[in-house]
Amino acid sequence: MLDKNGFNEWAAAYDKSIADAEKEGRYPFAGYSTVLAEVRKLIKDPRGVQILDIGIGTGKFSASLYAEGARICGLDFSAAMLEKAKAAMPDGEFHLFDFNSGLPHELKERTFDHIISAYAFHHLDDGGKASFLQSLVGNVKPSGKIIIADVAFNTAEDLAACREQSGKKWDDDEIYMVAEKMLPLLQGSGLAAEYRQISGCAGILLLH
Repeated sequence: MLDKNGFNEWAAAYDKSIADAEKEGRYPFAGYSTVLAEVRKLIKDPRGVQILDIGIGTGKFSASLYAEGARICGLDFSAAMLEKAKAAMPDGEFHLFDFNSGLPHELKERTFDHIISAYAFHHLDDGGKASFLQSLVGNVKPSGKIIIADVAFNTAEDLAACREQSGKKWDDDEIYMVAEKMLPLLQGSGLAAEYRQISGCAGILLLH
């Protein structure tokens, strides 16, 4: 698992490396564009909508929403990634912060129309994912959604099959979401939770 220094070094080539991996149909980015297209469908009209992007990275996905009029607030622990996001969204709001520690103080009392995260939540363990998501319920407006797109699986058996197929490319340091384990942990959060498998190695967790 890369630390912030690793992501700082990767920032310049990040978008290209994802595109190359997706083109080759490789884990972990097989179906990447399809997954993000499904996230986009869940955000009906982004004009004037306030969106918190957790683990925003280079901001490539949020930049498309920004171009359609969304007001983007991005959070990431990599300064180099945030520099690229700022260049893509000059009027965006950005915070250098590691979401392993939750939200920064200045965002704790803020509410957003939607909270999104793409390919970042695997940096939290299962308990950390659940507790963080539950803590975010108060930060999303009643009509809003929390949308988590990531490498994820319906069942532990599906994860094991992907691990075997991926061979040496599999990263044992990442903690991928398994819906059959995660959904019960989110009961009582105050939001309905559902999981949708989109590609062979990725899906969307939706809380609404």
